[in-house]
Amino acid sequence: MAKKKRPTATQTTRPPRDARAVFLDHLRKTANVSESAQIAMRDRRTFYQWRDKEPEFALAWDDALDDATDALEGEARRRALHGHEEYVVSMGQIVLDPKTGEPLMQKRFSDALTTLLLKAHRPEKYRERHEVRNTGTIGITITSDDDAL
Repeated sequence: MAKKKRPTATQTTRPPRDARAVFLDHLRKTANVSESAQIAMRDRRTFYQWRDKEPEFALAWDDALDDATDALEGEARRRALHGHEEYVVSMGQIVLDPKTGEPLMQKRFSDALTTLLLKAHRPEKYRERHEVRNTGTIGITITSDDDAL
């Protein structure tokens, strides 16, 4: 009698991943709950229920959001300090280098991101200040029925 061969592990036979792990991995990349739930093939309400009932899952969720925010802040910092390349456009057309025929590129920096980063990391120096001064008088009248308060 011949022995049956056991199937070898392939990508099609690998064990399914836990929906929580799939959700958290995607949340860490996107900070988008709805999209992460869709990737994990569960209703987003399920994840909110797990978050409410499972403190460890809630903590992992918060960590994933922190990681996503850190990545976003890193990209903002990179764009503010090092810029990004974009095509030179004139009258709605990409400008080509007359010598090579290749599209011309220019480096753009983001002043808005620089401002936001400074406000976030040095708020005492760069935050917007609004000073409110009361130049009038405030009168308080106490009557006998105020004793009940």
